[in-house]
Amino acid sequence: MSNTTTQGDREQWTAHTTNVTITRTPYPTLQRLQNAFQVFVSVSRSTAIVTKSLRTLWLFTKDDFDTFVFPNTIYGISTAFSNNLLIHDAPGSSIGALIKRLPLVIFFNWSNLLIFDLANQRMPDSLEEDLINKPWRPLPARRIMQRQTRQLLLVAMPIVLALNSMLGVWKETALLFNLTWIYNDLRGGDDNWLTRNLIIAFAFFLYNLGSLKVASKTTDGVEPAMDTTTYGWTALISAIIFTTMQIQDLKDQEGDRARARHTAPIDLGDSAARWTIAVSVLVWSMVCALIWHSFVLPIMIGLFVAYRVLGKR
Repeated sequence: MSNTTTQGDREQWTAHTTNVTITRTPYPTLQRLQNAFQVFVSVSRSTAIVTKSLRTLWLFTKDDFDTFVFPNTIYGISTAFSNNLLIHDAPGSSIGALIKRLPLVIFFNWSNLLIFDLANQRMPDSLEEDLINKPWRPLPARRIMQRQTRQLLLVAMPIVLALNSMLGVWKETALLFNLTWIYNDLRGGDDNWLTRNLIIAFAFFLYNLGSLKVASKTTDGVEPAMDTTTYGWTALISAIIFTTMQIQDLKDQEGDRARARHTAPIDLGDSAARWTIAVSVLVWSMVCALIWHSFVLPIMIGLFVAYRVLGKR
């Protein structure tokens, strides 16, 4: 017998093979629908995981957003806009340029706040306090565990430092990392409320200075000229915070007692602590009025804030 395969034999074998293949996959449209559904399910699961993770990060910083990110961002944008008053020759002080850089200013503040809150809320004493005062936070709500929070912090720190280095504020970020370590791991804010206020006031100085740098810096990396007026006004804001930051402790007294923290309302009493805030607000309102030669608005706002602090229990 001959081993030679004729052209006709090959064509018959190919046709037979093709027929077999078509017979094994009679519903190609159904198969494509199944594959598309599997992709949809996979994407939906991934989206759910990402959404949950982003919400967890937000919940870490939610309670401090209004007291850190919001005012510091306003300071950076408004000071950058006051060209030749608080800074000089700011290349990016136009309204359009400031609007474009607004997300970057928010990111600088929020990312550094995230590092602080991760470091703070992972501490056992903080968790005990949050179970009483803020049970919706990720750790007391059991959205994440303490070990996972520590691991997240280890990953987040170099990323935040690298990203803020690209914004030109790596020095401010690095110093904020140090203050976070002093405040949380060394418990610098637990033993004396004045020490706590001092740490927070210095942190605000760095937040505000960094916000100003990010807001006024151009895409070419050109920074504005900052002099004693710039640093003096930023320091004045921190001095105000140093003498009034105890206002945050008025609402957390039960949790602070459970943690054995030395806050102004606990050490001085609620009434005396409120008076320290009210008097400080009135004094600083007068100082700012003298600096800006505008008396009615600062003093009226100061009187209103003092009245609310003393009257609302």
